Amino acid sequence: MLPVRAPTLNHTAKSRLVRVPDWPKLPAGMKLHKVSMVERDSLGNIYVAHRGDHPLFSLHPDGTLRSFIGEDVIKQSTAYDLRGPVPIPIETIFCLHGLSIDPWDNVWITDSGTHEVMRFDPQGKLTMRLGVDGVAGCDDTHFNQPTHAIAVPTGEIFVTDGYGNFRVVKFSAEGKFIKDWGTSGIGPGQFHTPHTIRLMPDGNLYVSDRENDRVQIFDQNGKHLGIWHDLHSMDGICVAPDGRIYGSSGIDHAIIQFGPGGRKEQIWADGAKGDYPDRDFRPFPNGDYPHGISVDQDGFIYIAETTVSPLGSRLLKFRSEPKL
Repeated sequence: MLPVRAPTLNHTAKSRLVRVPDWPKLPAGMKLHKVSMVERDSLGNIYVAHRGDHPLFSLHPDGTLRSFIGEDVIKQSTAYDLRGPVPIPIETIFCLHGLSIDPWDNVWITDSGTHEVMRFDPQGKLTMRLGVDGVAGCDDTHFNQPTHAIAVPTGEIFVTDGYGNFRVVKFSAEGKFIKDWGTSGIGPGQFHTPHTIRLMPDGNLYVSDRENDRVQIFDQNGKHLGIWHDLHSMDGICVAPDGRIYGSSGIDHAIIQFGPGGRKEQIWADGAKGDYPDRDFRPFPNGDYPHGISVDQDGFIYIAETTVSPLGSRLLKFRSEPKL
């Protein structure tokens, strides 16, 4: 981890984020717990990973429930806080962390409790499993609390093995190990919590290196190409259909819209009282934790909150509007 952390991400946005009301429309009694990520498929359906009952599900674009996924294979397990000298058990729950949708609308998840990556087809059938259930490691077949997985148009698979290890792992389309890269540290190509990985329009891989307060850029063979600095504890990163890149920093209660070269074009953050005189209309009025982020073709921003509160965690949908 960097010896001196990056500065807090403060509100600079030229527009306001306004929450879309009455979205999602979940069944009565369904409560979200630690929503980790939200994604969209090619048809506009929304996929959600959280750590409560029915941990993986999809929504119709209007926010109504579409389906539950993986109910027969996703199970409760125990993840550990690995930041200190001794692993500390967090809680025994559904430990889904990463979620992505590939070019064929397959659904990829990482389970940080069972140390696995799973792929489900568009009908919800389990079609690939990487890692060994319940066994942590750092080799060709084992992960240690992996954080995110994606498949690119060639079919190749990339996994950030990021809580227990400090690496990116590359597999063939068939799930055969090809290579890995990364070690613990603060230098180029080193990591402290590689948290989310995305393929960007330039064909390169962007990795949010959360505890090092940066995004690192690699080609698909692991060659280090660049760094975006001063991104305090950035959890999520995504690319919108128009090519814009967005990020989320839970600890700063912030959403970032990037310009070329990683320039921070807009930051929406809690505490912008001038833009949100009514506290209830601020994006994160209670210091909530925006963990996962996705943006659709109409510019709506979807946020997965891992906040724990008596009311449960939230899945949010925002539109951008001019300031008052």
